Amino acid sequence: MGLPFRQMHSWDYSGPYHAYQGFPVFAQDIDMAVNSPTWKLVKAPF
Repeated sequence: MGLPFRQMHSWDYSGPYHAYQGFPVFAQDIDMAVNSPTWKLVKAPF
């Protein structure tokens, strides 16, 4: 649908996201999802 997402309850690929130590991990994961080069392959309408 053209929306990046993170599976917050699963730490299979990254995480944990708790406390101050987890915020940089969360921020990096969100940045990778939003700025993924695969979004160039998505054509409108979604």
